[in-house]
Amino acid sequence: MKKLLVFALLLFAAFGLVACEGVSLDGDPDTIVVQFVPSNTVDSEMLTRVQSLGQMLMNELELAGYDKNVVVSMGTSYAGVVEAMVSNQVHVGFLTAQQYAYTTLTFPGKVNVLLTSVRSAYSAQIDSNGDPITDLDTIIDNINAPEYDGSYNDTVDVSSYHSMLLVKAEDLAAFKSEGFAWLEGKTVGTGHTGSGSGYVYPSYLLYQNGLSFTDSTPGAGEVKYVVQSSHQASVLSLLNNEVDAAFAYWDARLSSSAFEAWQTANPDLSIFDVTKVAALSTGIYNDTISTSTSLSDGLRAAIAQAFLNIIETPEGLDVLSIYDHTGYLQANDEDYDGERGMYLFLQENAQ
Repeated sequence: MKKLLVFALLLFAAFGLVACEGVSLDGDPDTIVVQFVPSNTVDSEMLTRVQSLGQMLMNELELAGYDKNVVVSMGTSYAGVVEAMVSNQVHVGFLTAQQYAYTTLTFPGKVNVLLTSVRSAYSAQIDSNGDPITDLDTIIDNINAPEYDGSYNDTVDVSSYHSMLLVKAEDLAAFKSEGFAWLEGKTVGTGHTGSGSGYVYPSYLLYQNGLSFTDSTPGAGEVKYVVQSSHQASVLSLLNNEVDAAFAYWDARLSSSAFEAWQTANPDLSIFDVTKVAALSTGIYNDTISTSTSLSDGLRAAIAQAFLNIIETPEGLDVLSIYDHTGYLQANDEDYDGERGMYLFLQENAQ
């Protein structure tokens, strides 16, 4: 009988289960371990969604002729997911494009991309003709407009996203006047150093503007970064005046559950009014669903089709809204040559 085993933040428990389940006659493991790191704060509702995703995957794989157990777990960092995948402890991982690039360069031949996600475009990045806006300054103006509410345009899908630099509304004019020089000597909330939109692309954005991150007292041309537990935590650190600015994915402010305590304490304020977007990074290629190369081609194809089928259902779309995914496309390793170039650039310019 198949078993659905869901663990939150217990990666080591998943490892033990995989070892016990063994390998089937087809050479693939009896238990498929799926691991992801949510971009949002983990809560009980999210864990319920994760459980239903595991069941959906098992059902789809069975229809494809694969009678497999499924373990779905949440890791605490992308680095942990990568380490587990290259050691065949995790078979399917939700990696950012930057993390996928890092993995293929550092551990060649261990992981291969399966699918890339698409998301509905924000209304703020679509013009009156229904076409995507490419000018970042125009998009920023739209985001900072009084009527902005983070709504989506469900008729247009995009395959990339942006990191946003968020400041208090009263500081936006100073940033516009001084540019990135305004950040020199200040403290900024960021994601962990492996986060594409929370740290990697922000560090490149600083580099382009003559600045760099430091985790100690900032000197000339430096900005102190303080790693936060999530993108929403970075926003909260700004709201609570713990930092001068924050980097997060656009638009991390939409996770209302993460800001309930702040909103309760500030019932007359809007998070979109008190914080403003000062800058956006260049486009970041969307998240991947990647697999360990230890899986057979047949099982990889079945897993890909399973996700393609699942996200076409209302239940599956609800589950995968954890990442704001609205669909998937088949992906090729060559699609990430640009991301590998970004990683090598940052590595070469690391201090």
